Amino acid sequence: MPAPIDKAYTADHVVGADNSVAFTCSNDRAEWPWLELPPQHPLVLMTQSFWISVGGAMARGTLDPSKWSALTWVDWAIGDPAAGHGAHGIMEDTAIGGAPGFAITLRDAQERLVYRMRGKGVVFRNRNFEGWRAESKGALAPARPEHDFEYAPAGAVGVATGEFALISPLEPDGEAVTALVTAANGMPPASRQLSGSGDHVNATHIGECARQFAALLTGDPRVAFSAGQIRFDRYIEMEVPFRIVCAERSDIGLRLRFSQADRECSEAQLRFA
Repeated sequence: MPAPIDKAYTADHVVGADNSVAFTCSNDRAEWPWLELPPQHPLVLMTQSFWISVGGAMARGTLDPSKWSALTWVDWAIGDPAAGHGAHGIMEDTAIGGAPGFAITLRDAQERLVYRMRGKGVVFRNRNFEGWRAESKGALAPARPEHDFEYAPAGAVGVATGEFALISPLEPDGEAVTALVTAANGMPPASRQLSGSGDHVNATHIGECARQFAALLTGDPRVAFSAGQIRFDRYIEMEVPFRIVCAERSDIGLRLRFSQADRECSEAQLRFA
């Protein structure tokens, strides 16, 4: 998405000789309501990493807010499970599978490690992004639900009061759900904690859908993870249902596949805490 420049989650940036960026984090829950969630929550991690990346690029002077960008792969490992929300951290350049990427290390006010994360993505520098996206959305418009969509009970998927389930109840085989992310459940002002570009289902939505599905599979609305990895291969459109299938499940964790209109879009691997 085009990077917003009207607010900032990070401050006190210091750019190092190695291009690393040290920063401090906001603890303003009124400005960032997702800070009400545990610091290890996938919704927090995905949202936080976006704003940290935006702040780092601004500090480096490399941010072009007119260009669209997309995350294509991310992984993370939780540090101290008792750590609070991030107070400061560092963003560094790294190589991931031979491609340039970023690495984030975040620590709380007591210097406990919150998590380490790596990610990579693309910037659409030359493509007519808006025209391309309009064509893609139009192709799936007939797939929009004609009737009310049945969402899982909010309590079963562990969302905060006033927030929304994004997925259906488990299908009869217990291994799949249908999800539907809309402006009325996945974007402000309807949701206080979820946000995104509004153009498509963003990484924050995918991470939250994966967590909600895991909550249903395990029967634990408070399910938590010690590590995870998500691959983003194709945009998932908002306002159009998509399927999530449990491809692998063990005592250690889950592997989930996301598809829309019979096209594979994303895959998430989550390790239980």
